[in-house]
Amino acid sequence: MSFLSDNCTIVAISSGLKNAAIGVIRVSGPEALNFLSKIFVPYRKQVDILNSKGYRAYYGTLQKDGEFIDEVIVTIYRKPHSYTGEDMVEISCHGNVILMQKIIDVFLDMGCRLAKPGEFTLRAILNQKIDISKAIAIRDIIESTTEQMLRLSLNNLRGSFSSKINWIRERLLYWIPWLEALIDFPEEDIPDINLEDLKLEIIGIIEQIEKIISNYHISKMYREGIDTVIIGKPNVGKSTLFNYLYGQERVIISDIPGTTRDIITEYINFNGVILKLYDTAGFRKTSDIIERIGIQKAKEIIDRAQLIFWVIEYDNLDENDMEIVSNLSKDKRIIIIINKIDKEKDKEKIKKFEEKVKNLMSNILVNFAIVSCSIKENINMDILRELVPKIIGLDGQDEIILVDNFQYEILKKIVFFLKRAIEDFNLSVEIIAINLREALNCITELTGENLSDTVIENLLSRFCVGK
Repeated sequence: MSFLSDNCTIVAISSGLKNAAIGVIRVSGPEALNFLSKIFVPYRKQVDILNSKGYRAYYGTLQKDGEFIDEVIVTIYRKPHSYTGEDMVEISCHGNVILMQKIIDVFLDMGCRLAKPGEFTLRAILNQKIDISKAIAIRDIIESTTEQMLRLSLNNLRGSFSSKINWIRERLLYWIPWLEALIDFPEEDIPDINLEDLKLEIIGIIEQIEKIISNYHISKMYREGIDTVIIGKPNVGKSTLFNYLYGQERVIISDIPGTTRDIITEYINFNGVILKLYDTAGFRKTSDIIERIGIQKAKEIIDRAQLIFWVIEYDNLDENDMEIVSNLSKDKRIIIIINKIDKEKDKEKIKKFEEKVKNLMSNILVNFAIVSCSIKENINMDILRELVPKIIGLDGQDEIILVDNFQYEILKKIVFFLKRAIEDFNLSVEIIAINLREALNCITELTGENLSDTVIENLLSRFCVGK
């Protein structure tokens, strides 16, 4: 079924499939008000749902064949002044999932279709209420897990991404018709183009897009989290660090070396950064087969980790520690945590040990930071909180534009055609025009002017039902 030609009325629960104080059911399409009028009994008898103006809310009951269903408040939206651009109804009912499903079933019996994930937002795009970039921003707002992610998503909803794409679109639309007119009507008195000005403009556009593309890896960190591994010898405080980060007892803490044999994973929000946190087996030489398997698993995860917490014990840097660091890629982002400094009262000795570690690691690692602390006694842990966003490059990123995978791939295609236009600049005006037109076609995919079923499926796959 093509969503581009489907004009039926759709219904879905918008408030999530869990019991709550209030549930919201959304209905959109040409029959939305008609279907509602058949089951809604307003408290005020003079209310006429079919002829109601938009932006009106009414209290009443839902009934089918005289059977009471629920007390509700219905909100009426008239096209084109609704989220979808269609006639739309939102029913606020009691938030019991069984009750909400019963209301859904009533609408399905009357001829509604159950909405696909993201289909209300798709209709907003098709009816030019929003563009695809704002649709993606809406999804990001729903899924934001940190305050920074939420703020950047709201920026995109207000148009920080769209405004830049629309500017590029307008610049291409300035040059393309001019080029095509020179090609199609050579006999007409059309002013020649200053090709040097055009070339400089294309180069400037490429720079603008590549700047947006450069935000992609940061956007991915915000969306998916950062693969983070805790490593170190047995009994140096790895599990204590894990529990500190997670905020509760999550793994068994024991003084027996080799207690943590499995890879333990949690997602945590640490100082505005989502860490996908792995607590690994302690690294040491062992004949225990199960423990060796855990160590091998840990090494595999370390290879793909984006951030490593390496825990060492104060005044106890030995050959096992050096073996650990020898297996690390030198360009890994590593925070070296010198733990258990509460055992030492002399701050100068702590400082000297930290310098020793720093000097040793400077010959082995490139991107590392050191914090001397006591995880158990919560000494200097605020320094660790500050280090995390700095070492992974998320500090000072207030002005970035969130870019998702769909946008990233299209932006790369746009750059490809623009660079090809530059490479072929001396061949002919026709070649320049073709490449610029291809770039413009890609932009229309970003704005939603050119929607294929493939693009739609890609978009809908990221949304929840009811949005």
